[in-house]
Amino acid sequence: MRFSGSFSQERRKTGIMHMRKRWWISGILTVVLTAGFGTGNGNQQLNMAGQDEIIHVYAAEFPDEETEIIPFRGRESYILSEWELETEGKLEQAAMVKQYISTMTLREKVCQMIIADPENLVTTHDVTKVDAEMKQALADYPVGGIMLKSRNIENKKQLKKLLKNLQKQSEIALFLAVDEEGGNVSRVLSNLGNREGGTIDPMYEYKDDGTDTAFENARELGSNLAYYGFNLDFAPVADVWSNPKNTVIGKRAYSDDYEQAAELIPYAVEGFHAGGVMCTLKHFPGHGDTVEDSHYGTAYVRATLKELETQEFVPFRAGIRAGADCVMIGHLVVPDISDQPADLSETLVTDCLRNELAFHGLIITDSFQMEAITDHYEPGEAAVLAIRAGVDLILEPEDLGETVEGILTASDKGELTEKRIDESVERILMAKQVNGIQMDHKIEKQ
Repeated sequence: MRFSGSFSQERRKTGIMHMRKRWWISGILTVVLTAGFGTGNGNQQLNMAGQDEIIHVYAAEFPDEETEIIPFRGRESYILSEWELETEGKLEQAAMVKQYISTMTLREKVCQMIIADPENLVTTHDVTKVDAEMKQALADYPVGGIMLKSRNIENKKQLKKLLKNLQKQSEIALFLAVDEEGGNVSRVLSNLGNREGGTIDPMYEYKDDGTDTAFENARELGSNLAYYGFNLDFAPVADVWSNPKNTVIGKRAYSDDYEQAAELIPYAVEGFHAGGVMCTLKHFPGHGDTVEDSHYGTAYVRATLKELETQEFVPFRAGIRAGADCVMIGHLVVPDISDQPADLSETLVTDCLRNELAFHGLIITDSFQMEAITDHYEPGEAAVLAIRAGVDLILEPEDLGETVEGILTASDKGELTEKRIDESVERILMAKQVNGIQMDHKIEKQ
């Protein structure tokens, strides 16, 4: 069954207040990244609404006389003006981030663009504690984040200590990430159980229970993760199980109907935020209509771009408008668009996701240890293609050293500019700041 613990009105009220704060922060991040860092069109502005009417504004262009308002299903969020940013000190914060980046070496910047698993860093044994080998590895490779697996989790006390010490050891605060979807894809709850009792099954089983259930289950997942020290979850799954022959997504999806998924996903985003973690929509442009499994080879999406826009993109668009922090790009080949996996395709990453869907958060690849990548690309080659396509974060490279050196070599040859790298590092560090992951003390050293 789904989460079966009590969910009082007071807890719900607390969760709502928390998510409103997160919407506010998400708006800050979007404005900073689009207007302050020059990666977007800089045309976002505040639509002055009543004190109790919070509006989320997204528009390609703003005429002087009116603003296009596009709310997402169920609730609304907003983007703040530069004046309001300044009053809250966020513009100053953004300037400090930019200044900090100017002191970083190119290698340090490249490492920030990688979320590694612990065994990328320590290859001699499964990592369950921060030993001398891990300390040295983090010094040699100051990665932007670490993704834990079941093999890194022994018990509650051990997990809390591991995450605390990983964070303590890192010069810049880490994204501490995990796959925790509810149901079969679970690393923490499957090992340690739910702190508050009950179980959290896949949302697909309860798709007809409505938006409150989507919120409650995601909030409970998030709060469990935040308790141990995680700050990023690779969930919710925004794929739609539209092909019954699909085995890799199946009941991991929120629905087999595009509109229903689009209704539920925003509430899941809100729930994860209320639980205290960043969240990730996956696997863009949509893995639910494939027959193949990208873990074991090339997976094809046979839809045309026009079909994707009216089908697979629908729940992603809804989740983006709800304030999702990250979008994970799948290793999915869309023959109508590109013969490369989606996370290596500039058309899908930049043109579709960044521009058409107006996503200004963090774009991350799926694991680069999957055979859809390793069968066809060398580690450094795949990373360079992904960054050129517009990706911000490389997840689980097959070989960490080769990946870093491949990116550095591409930069030396002029195949990849430092300016392009800086764009992603700015997003990464600012995301850490506004989401409370805290690198302030590192900045203040400057």
